[in-house]
Amino acid sequence: MFEKGKRIAYITGISLYNQMGLTTQIPKTIKIASREKRITVLRSNIKAMPAKSYVDVTDKNFYLLGLLDALKDFKQIPNLDKNSAIKVLSKKMEELNPTEIKLLIKCSLFYPPRVRAFLGALLENVNISTDLTIIKKSLNPLSAYNYGIRDTLLSTVQNWNIK
Repeated sequence: MFEKGKRIAYITGISLYNQMGLTTQIPKTIKIASREKRITVLRSNIKAMPAKSYVDVTDKNFYLLGLLDALKDFKQIPNLDKNSAIKVLSKKMEELNPTEIKLLIKCSLFYPPRVRAFLGALLENVNISTDLTIIKKSLNPLSAYNYGIRDTLLSTVQNWNIK
């Protein structure tokens, strides 16, 4: 996770989603995301496999990257209750300060478009005062993103072409 005192990786995948309260599943294998290295651990009962980080990992952004990973993997998270997950993710967005939100948006630009659309819908839904134009401009207005989220769960999905 650290190299010479500098953070280079973070835990992601089902382990992270369990810590966030998005799933009750406990994985047999932990995923460690890093941009620079492929980190693998095989010790007795601990097994960790590498995962892709879309941006360089730092102490300031690793937890934001975890949020973006949750949005990216939303449809693949086992045992996910979409209603509860939207509430958990919205609460986490509300807890961010303006500097963290700007960094989150900046990092999201390196993620797939569906992640940026979902992030925009969540941020708009919690009435974050930050300008979301940069996210909107990064998306193709003709693309639709299938998350299976109805506007009764997240009222802003239509503004972001989320189905």
